[in-house]
Amino acid sequence: MSHIQHLDELVREYLLFRGFTITLKSFDGELKVDKDRGFRVDRIVDQFLLFINNYDLNSLRELWAHFDQKIFSKLEHEFTPGLRKLETSLFKFYLVNAVANNKSDKVNEFFTKMTPEIQGHIEWKEWFMLPYIKNPEEHNTFSVHFTKQWQDTFLVSLHNFLAIIYQVIPQPALSSYEEEATKLRRLQEENDALKHKLATLSQCANVVPDAVPPLDIMDDFYIIAQETPTSGEHQSKSLKSIIRTIGGGLPTSPIMGRKPHSQDEQIGVHKQHSSKRHISQGGWIKHSSADTVPKRSLSLDSRSRHTTRDVSLDNERKSTKKDNFLLLSQEKMTAHESAITQCKFNALGSLVASCDVDGIIKLWSPSPTPKVLSTFQFRNEIEALSWVSKNERYFISGSKDGKLRLHDSKENKTIWELGNEECSLLADSRILSLCCSPTECTVTCSTVNSEGLAKLLLYDIKSRKLEHSYTLGENHSGLTVNCCLFNHNGSLLIVGCSDGTVRSIDLRNSECIETWEVHNGSVYAIHLTPDHNTCYSLGADHKLHRINLAQKGELVFSALLQNCHSVHGTQGFSLHQSGKHILSACGNSGASIYQVSNNSLQLMLHLEGHRSPLTACDWSMANQCATCLSSSRDGKIKISTILTP
Repeated sequence: MSHIQHLDELVREYLLFRGFTITLKSFDGELKVDKDRGFRVDRIVDQFLLFINNYDLNSLRELWAHFDQKIFSKLEHEFTPGLRKLETSLFKFYLVNAVANNKSDKVNEFFTKMTPEIQGHIEWKEWFMLPYIKNPEEHNTFSVHFTKQWQDTFLVSLHNFLAIIYQVIPQPALSSYEEEATKLRRLQEENDALKHKLATLSQCANVVPDAVPPLDIMDDFYIIAQETPTSGEHQSKSLKSIIRTIGGGLPTSPIMGRKPHSQDEQIGVHKQHSSKRHISQGGWIKHSSADTVPKRSLSLDSRSRHTTRDVSLDNERKSTKKDNFLLLSQEKMTAHESAITQCKFNALGSLVASCDVDGIIKLWSPSPTPKVLSTFQFRNEIEALSWVSKNERYFISGSKDGKLRLHDSKENKTIWELGNEECSLLADSRILSLCCSPTECTVTCSTVNSEGLAKLLLYDIKSRKLEHSYTLGENHSGLTVNCCLFNHNGSLLIVGCSDGTVRSIDLRNSECIETWEVHNGSVYAIHLTPDHNTCYSLGADHKLHRINLAQKGELVFSALLQNCHSVHGTQGFSLHQSGKHILSACGNSGASIYQVSNNSLQLMLHLEGHRSPLTACDWSMANQCATCLSSSRDGKIKISTILTP
């Protein structure tokens, strides 16, 4: 129902035209506190996640109660079991998040406030022992709820359920005006074409009096006589039958209280249901059979024809058939006043940390609208950022004057700072890149001093102690590491170096085990594919290389990216979680999304909106909805919401 936003604009325009300024002011005020988020399902789910991540139990309960009273109460009684199971999973998600982040006070608060409501319900019987169990993620009762698979599947179920609900609830007549206008326009065009054809044949008949009109003309008029506008009754019944399956227990849904199937089985079921959805006017958009990750339902209101005031959804669907990407909306974050150096999502996609050359770090929420939560100000340029993998609450920054800092996104404060006084290795150095281990509470720090002496350091985040200093081989003291990342288990560190090489460092043995000569000039950015067998790298030669790490660095393909001269940081591009698409910051007007083929890149979507060269980019696949960030030298950050294939 994204077209509702367009209708809101029409109402505002009408009120302004009539001079109803008092009504307009009241209308705008109510829009600001609209809990329905313009009926945008992705934003509603993001709002639920925001309350969960902020441990705001009261707001979470109020938001669910709002939908329960306003929408769910109007559904048929047979949907009640599915609704209650969905509600139960939502609050279990809240508890799991609190436990995973050591928020025992929030867990106790939950049971204190919720016990009168959940006591006596069999699905909550064993959960009352959660606060007293050590390592609940290993307990048979709770372990499945701590898995990313269960959490992702729940969010997909919640998103799809809300999307289907919005399809079947009654809508005002004003919301269907454009659909009716489109039908009339199409019929008028067909009628004009047939009239023109009949006139042509009549002329031929005047030239040859005995000529008889061919039978296909009669067939054409017969078809017109048989065509009548179809009602939405059949569509409504089919959508209601889909909702009933939610209450009946789909194997892909975690809310049914069954033991989860494997990820491949869940994906298969999701595809099976998706393939049955045919593309029709007012129907469902069909998923690609090549998808390997469960997606949210693309039924973001097929009745709509607008995602923005001046863009028709019909036109966008035509382009979607070609590139399978759909730009839903774009917003701008303008809190920075100088060139952005880094902008990075946390793992959940709920928060963004961005920094600039003036030493300013902004912590902000990208949805439902960009909102700055806190600001950190320092004397020197911030060149590197990394979120702590073991705890999404914290992130680390590195500055041009060699200061390493740990920040708390919850308390909005800097916890500790390391510099020359605490570690002589940071003296007179620039911090070029940071990367947190996925398994340990450690961070790698790449530095270079004014004399060109480079170091690669490993710090323990909790103790703030230097664990190790690595070398890239003999006679490589001047070789700087511009970017680095860990493999899946944290045993290897892949680094991109100033001599154009990509190297692999065994952290257990503290030695460089592989070196691949890739670029002519420095390596600016590297990313690993999900299977960790392939590495993408972007260098000063403006080329994007793909190398096979399992085949001793065999070059798979090389592609030239235009306008890469503006990108000199570690965020020149970002890789989609499937490994099939790339978001590139190489551009002067906006980021670009490319599809990776066997030996080339194909441009899929260009995200316009910048007036100066880009400096960094990132995107988040959290909640199965892509949100892309692109920053530029003028301090602007574009937030693009995209439906992905």
